[in-house]
Amino acid sequence: MNKKTAEIKDKLRSAEYFFVGVFAFVVIAILILLMVYLPSVTTLLNEHAQSEVRAASMANASAAETWFNGNMTFLTSFAGDFTDIDITDHDAVRAVCSRIAENGNFRHVGFTGPDGITISSYGGTANTSNRGFIRQGLEGGQSLYAHTNCDFDGKLSDMYTTPVRNANGDIIGALTADIVPFTFSDINLLDAGGDKNCFFIFDVDGYVVYCSENSAVGLGASDNLLNVITDENESKDVDYLLNSVSRDELKTLTIGGRTYFAAFSGLTGKDWTFAAIVPTDSVFSSYGLMIGFTIGLIIMMSMLLLVALTVVTLRINKIKKGIDGAITEGLTALYTDTITGHDTIERFRENFAVAMKDTATGHALMSLDVDRFKAVNDMFGYEGGNDIIRRLSDIIKRDIGKNDFFARSTGDLFYILAQFDDKKELTDIAEHIMSDVEYQITEAVLNLSIGIYIIDDPNIRSRVAGDRADMARDSVKNSKQSRYSFFDSSMLAKIRREKKIEDIMEDSLALGEFLVYLQPKVNLDDNNDVVGAEALVRWLHDGKLIPPGDFIPLFERNGFVMKIDYYIFEEVCKLQKKYITLGYKPKVISVNMSRVHIHKPGFVSDLAAICDKYGVDTKYLEIEITESAAYEDAAVLNDIFRKIKECGFHVSIDDFGTGYSSLNMLKDLPVDVLKIDRSFLTENADEHENASLIIGCVVTLAASLSIRTICEGIETKEQALLLTKLGCNMAQGFFFARPMPVPDYEKLAYGITG
Repeated sequence: MNKKTAEIKDKLRSAEYFFVGVFAFVVIAILILLMVYLPSVTTLLNEHAQSEVRAASMANASAAETWFNGNMTFLTSFAGDFTDIDITDHDAVRAVCSRIAENGNFRHVGFTGPDGITISSYGGTANTSNRGFIRQGLEGGQSLYAHTNCDFDGKLSDMYTTPVRNANGDIIGALTADIVPFTFSDINLLDAGGDKNCFFIFDVDGYVVYCSENSAVGLGASDNLLNVITDENESKDVDYLLNSVSRDELKTLTIGGRTYFAAFSGLTGKDWTFAAIVPTDSVFSSYGLMIGFTIGLIIMMSMLLLVALTVVTLRINKIKKGIDGAITEGLTALYTDTITGHDTIERFRENFAVAMKDTATGHALMSLDVDRFKAVNDMFGYEGGNDIIRRLSDIIKRDIGKNDFFARSTGDLFYILAQFDDKKELTDIAEHIMSDVEYQITEAVLNLSIGIYIIDDPNIRSRVAGDRADMARDSVKNSKQSRYSFFDSSMLAKIRREKKIEDIMEDSLALGEFLVYLQPKVNLDDNNDVVGAEALVRWLHDGKLIPPGDFIPLFERNGFVMKIDYYIFEEVCKLQKKYITLGYKPKVISVNMSRVHIHKPGFVSDLAAICDKYGVDTKYLEIEITESAAYEDAAVLNDIFRKIKECGFHVSIDDFGTGYSSLNMLKDLPVDVLKIDRSFLTENADEHENASLIIGCVVTLAASLSIRTICEGIETKEQALLLTKLGCNMAQGFFFARPMPVPDYEKLAYGITG
């Protein structure tokens, strides 16, 4: 019995030792696990926190930049309103200032003449020649001064100033508008680390220009960041960063014994820097609670010894998955496009930087977008448009290589980084994408433009590479079918040529180098009498004509086309006045107006005022707008056409038949003339059955709506006979007459010689 008892005691002691050993093993294993696991989690959380703060800074900097630039652009759009008034007439100037203030988001608007006297929309005047922003405007510069006292009511305001030039390009004054000082509540802020009260805008010296309320940093208006940074080296780094060209960086700063994440983002065109400054402990607070909970739970469960060992192991794995899942969810929100479900452009740029380190294979950046995608949104709504974007993304994903990656940048613009050994691999990707889009997305016709830049410098930044791919894409954009193009050095040369054109365009306009050419329009009858003309612009510089294709697209992009259109319109009014004075009944001359006029307030009244200036009846002029302008905003275009008709002008639609919405336009728009696009004609149009059917239908439809038709690009007698047979009213083209100088047109149309 004693022997049995001793054996039982030995077994119990052995079991006890076993349990103690297992417990010790579990505790040691847990300690080893914590020593290895926690640092990796901390590292991941640290990287995620920094990425979150940096992303918030960049996004909010972009929103703030859009706010400032929007106000300046809006103010600048009104600068031309002073060119047609007597700036010495204070009442007239004040009336314009008041109108600008009413139309804009401004408290007050003032015009300052060369003498430094400002005429205010408030009703008074003041000598403001000592004001820096006034001097800057009078010297031809634009400026934004923050937190400045208004000279007229003394209130703190943000002052926007832009120069005012006359028709010759000379500065005749400065236009200033003040607005309630910017606050971060004016934009939709993306929080940083769960904090929306952590944002600042600094000048190059480190002084606060704008700041959030209740910031943990304790900086207020006019405080200096450099003065509160504890570490001298950190202060020097920030000072350098505030004065550098590229300012998208994140720093760790020590301020008052506390550590902060500080993400800096430059504001384009300004000496200001946007910053998000967040205490690191507040960023990590939620993560710290999660880690503490995990540790406590593991230790508690380890005390259950053998019985709890399995539970502890499972629980540890579950918690680990929960932490990893939380991190993954956060990274997914940052790096997953909410529309496509694929990578965001931020992840693309990071992948791009990594890929450039691999020099063993060739890389190319492809830029892809859908021409006139707004028409798709108009047709299917934004949800329908987003669905097509998602399907397009899936097609790109399937068609690129397994080592390639892509992302949507904005709207319908995508970037693809592709590896290749042979150039044909790149053309295959482009052709596969275009083909699959054509056959898999059938509810809408999607014309793709693809630009391809073969990367020859592994140190190139993704944005620069993207710009070059965009140049190649722009060279084929808005064609009538999907196309692709490779970047070459001639595209950079084109940019340089365009820069030279921009450098001289204002002076050339002032010197009268832009000429009016007239292409006659004829009746399609036995006599082919000249019934009018289309006014075209030609540029004679240094004795040579610059082709319109070299400057018109550029002028449309930079907005100078508005000045050219007004100039040509005024020159045509002068011609019509001349013919009236000579005793002739003027023939109608059509003047093309760019789509950029559509959103300019007072566009139609400006044209009517020019006619009044020369005493020319508006019925002798025709305003010609391309059908593609309907993609900008059909409702606005309808309103513009109605106002044009109310003023007595003729209205014509150019390039009719090239867009998606032609028939709808005829239903809604008050139109006098349809100009049928030349693309419907072939050299032997009478032998082309489809061309005849389409043109015949258009002519018949227009006639039923009492709309006259004209066809452009007539180059052969057969084309002219076909159009006559189909009932088209008028025609123009090389078969009848090329665009010609004014004296040649006058001889042809009126018999005027000498």
